[in-house]
Amino acid sequence: MKNTMLWIAAALMASCTQGLNVEVTNPTQTERDDETVEIEWSQIAALKGVTPENVVVLDDEGQQVPSQVIYFGAEEPQSLIFQVDADAMQTERFRIVTGTREAYPAEAYGRQVPERYDDYAWENNKVAYRLYGPALETSPEQLVTPGIDVWVKCTDKLVIDEWYAKGDYHHNYGDGMDCYKVGRTLGGGSAVPFVNGELQLMPHNYATARTLDNGPIRTTVMLTYAPYEVDGHEVTTTKIISLDANRRFNRMENTYSGSFTELPIAAGFVRHGVKQTLTGEGWVAFCEPASDSQDPVRDGDIYAAVILPGAQILPDTLSHALAVKSVKPGEPLIYYAGSGWSQGGVDDMKEWLDEVNEEVAAATSPLRVTVR
Repeated sequence: MKNTMLWIAAALMASCTQGLNVEVTNPTQTERDDETVEIEWSQIAALKGVTPENVVVLDDEGQQVPSQVIYFGAEEPQSLIFQVDADAMQTERFRIVTGTREAYPAEAYGRQVPERYDDYAWENNKVAYRLYGPALETSPEQLVTPGIDVWVKCTDKLVIDEWYAKGDYHHNYGDGMDCYKVGRTLGGGSAVPFVNGELQLMPHNYATARTLDNGPIRTTVMLTYAPYEVDGHEVTTTKIISLDANRRFNRMENTYSGSFTELPIAAGFVRHGVKQTLTGEGWVAFCEPASDSQDPVRDGDIYAAVILPGAQILPDTLSHALAVKSVKPGEPLIYYAGSGWSQGGVDDMKEWLDEVNEEVAAATSPLRVTVR
């Protein structure tokens, strides 16, 4: 009987402690806050009985950490993500177990907006953006542009649905507004071929938009564009845009296909009365007044930055701040584009530079993840 009881106790202890140990290390001297780590589902699947519905992430105090199973548009799970704070050179420890997942509030969200010429809008708890679809081309506005619109926010809540329903998002009712002018430009962080010193803007807005994941931590959309001619070659473009909670920067993954051997691509922001510009290795950042506003002093300053490691930086070219890098057919171009607002958490250029530096560190020296 004694041996039986000991065996039962040992079995219970093993079942209670079953799980995967995860170490996340910050390899840099830069403090990393709310940075997303991603673990392939094939590693998670090593945990007996785990499913997308019962996977739970615990911190070193045993408290549940918000997480999201990533499908990337597939039927089967692809990965698991959660966010980490790590001081310089620090290692944080987590445990992945099976259990009852808490209801995490959504902090990232995107959708097509058929009630407004099929815009595609996406946001998190800090920033919001939108792109334009085919219905806008034949609307009274007749706008054709690859440009991204920047919506400024001073609230943690998600606002897209509310603002569209209200139909008056150019007015600030206390939580932000659309005070950014796009026109036929790159707007707030788009990218196009850059040939013979000219931006090769697509002749149509996006053709299709498909939401691949949608919160609570990450929202991702895949956009396709109709083929168009660039320097004698027919080029097709696919864009995958991801935005994570607590971040001001989108991760952009653009793929260009065609008969070209190599194609220069320019990613960046249009400039509107820029007040200050800073550049570094593979990035450019600036501050400008609200551009689509009757009272830019009242409506504050918008901060913008594009990060493209290994790129040539052109801080003031064709009324844009650009990062230029060449790609081969089918080779993804990955860059980061983000914005901030003087009334929404970015008080000055120094604070914006801190955010840019943290994003550069995340792009070039990702947190190191070990699963045991």
